[in-house]
Amino acid sequence: MKKGLVLLLVSILAITFRNLSAEQPKYILFDNLEQKNFVDSAYWIYLTDPTYMPDIAPYVVREPFNDATLQKYKLTDFDVAIFLLGDNKLNTKVGNASVLNAIRQMIAAGKNCLIIGRNVLYYAFNPQGGDLNPEVQKFLSDTLGIEYLTRVFVSRQSGNEIQYWSFNVRGAFGDPVGQSIIKWCNMGFNTGQEVWWPLAIYLAFDVFKSKDPTKFHPVDHFIRKNNDYPNDTIVGIRTEWGTARLCFWSIGFEAFAGDIPRGYQLARAMTWLKGNIAPDGAAYDIDPNIVDFGEIQPGKSDTIQVTITSTGKLNLVIEEIDFWENPDDVFEIISGKITKPVTLKRGEKYTFTVKFTPKEKIAYKGSISIKTNALNNEYYYLEVWGYGGGIEAKGPILETNFPENKIDFGKVKKPTSKIIELVLKNVGDKTLEISEFEIDTTYQDHQRFDFAQVLQTPIYIEPNDSFKVKVRFSAATQEERVYYGRIKVTTNAKNNSSFYIELQGEVEGFVSVEEKQFSSNNLAFYNEIEQAIEIKISQISNSLPRVINIYNRLGEIVQRISIDPYSAETIKINCKELPSGVYHLVIESLQGLNSQSILIIK
Repeated sequence: MKKGLVLLLVSILAITFRNLSAEQPKYILFDNLEQKNFVDSAYWIYLTDPTYMPDIAPYVVREPFNDATLQKYKLTDFDVAIFLLGDNKLNTKVGNASVLNAIRQMIAAGKNCLIIGRNVLYYAFNPQGGDLNPEVQKFLSDTLGIEYLTRVFVSRQSGNEIQYWSFNVRGAFGDPVGQSIIKWCNMGFNTGQEVWWPLAIYLAFDVFKSKDPTKFHPVDHFIRKNNDYPNDTIVGIRTEWGTARLCFWSIGFEAFAGDIPRGYQLARAMTWLKGNIAPDGAAYDIDPNIVDFGEIQPGKSDTIQVTITSTGKLNLVIEEIDFWENPDDVFEIISGKITKPVTLKRGEKYTFTVKFTPKEKIAYKGSISIKTNALNNEYYYLEVWGYGGGIEAKGPILETNFPENKIDFGKVKKPTSKIIELVLKNVGDKTLEISEFEIDTTYQDHQRFDFAQVLQTPIYIEPNDSFKVKVRFSAATQEERVYYGRIKVTTNAKNNSSFYIELQGEVEGFVSVEEKQFSSNNLAFYNEIEQAIEIKISQISNSLPRVINIYNRLGEIVQRISIDPYSAETIKINCKELPSGVYHLVIESLQGLNSQSILIIK
């Protein structure tokens, strides 16, 4: 008996292991085309860390890109393939294995690819790269929507010394991967306790434009300072072809200072890439996720239809739909009752109808128990709400501090920015859910507006509570005019379920240094005479400047001054050799960049 039981358990375990193995692996990282320390510290450490990627870490493998790996695995069995090309070309071959062909196979199978290569665009488009392969050019242009611009140098050689320039990579406004987040490159980021440095210091990298931002979505931009956000400096892009999703970067995550932007950038990219992949096992979506009848007069009735959609890899089996809680029997399932199990393939739907007939002028709350074979969700309890007429039944109600849903930033001097606080308040008596809150990237001058904080939806606001959003208008542009944008909002509010908040801001002339003093952190600037600028250091701290750069309007450094902040009390910048015009003075410190425009008139 015991022996038979042991054999049975072994058989069950073997079957379970085979089933689990069939689900693994789902993600593959090719690691032999990039430097090992970059692979380890910028990618592999996060992909296998459950705190960053709990639903990815158990299912990722790491292999070299070669014939042996592609014989060991069927590439299109993976949901996401990660190609770290390092300094190699897109059409790199290892034996008979071609990177470009492998990516095409994934696209044809409706699967997903993350591609990072520092010199991919340089070899493909730049005459100095010496390749200019038409096949690669066509793929990058037609499939990824890349319009190549140039190679940007962030260093220069002076004698035997290479001088590196710090810069930022900024996430695109409203993008689910970029999320407007600043990444620090070629410089340290002070956490307050220590300074994080990037793994790689860059000499140069390539920037490009999107042929169609509505199809080929910008993810990351190169910027010289935090407020500057040009449209033609993309370094990261994403797109979809059928069910296939692609992300490409011309600058690797190893360039980012700090673990937080590097790890979470990779996590966001992977989350978006696998967003078209069905969940493991059986799974489903339910609409609506709360059955809310609102106010019904006692004795009268109303009905709401509920739809269950199968979304998982395995068939969904619905075994039970019945009330778990039904006060005074005021709720009723009048169609779609389950008398025997119902099986749904992926994409198939099942509907049932709930009826509400209140008896008194009171609030009613019930719940429907839905039993299925869904993975980790055997029982789901669907809330059902209703109010008898004659009482004040509000539900979630959204109010803002801009009742006309229009935010006017007024006139803002370039290249600065202005932040206005938008307050979202729930004045109702039920939880307000904001499922969508983002800059509309299809509307007019959307690139001028963003959020000065990281936002994640859904946003939940309890009754009589509020949520504050910092909305920013950037005047870092040459053209002086009024710019328009809007925020798209989707909620469960009774009064505002889906609407736009209009945005408006006007860019006017450059900020200039006048004779009066102005302050920025612990620095004081003076316009001593027309041809010189004096900077006084008021105190010793970690925010003291290490380097001061002066840029012209073309973004070229015309002066670079290294500073010992612990011995210098006053720094004088001689502008005698600079012609009249507008310049940008950028101060680099351990806390980042601090910039100010200056006007020189001779």
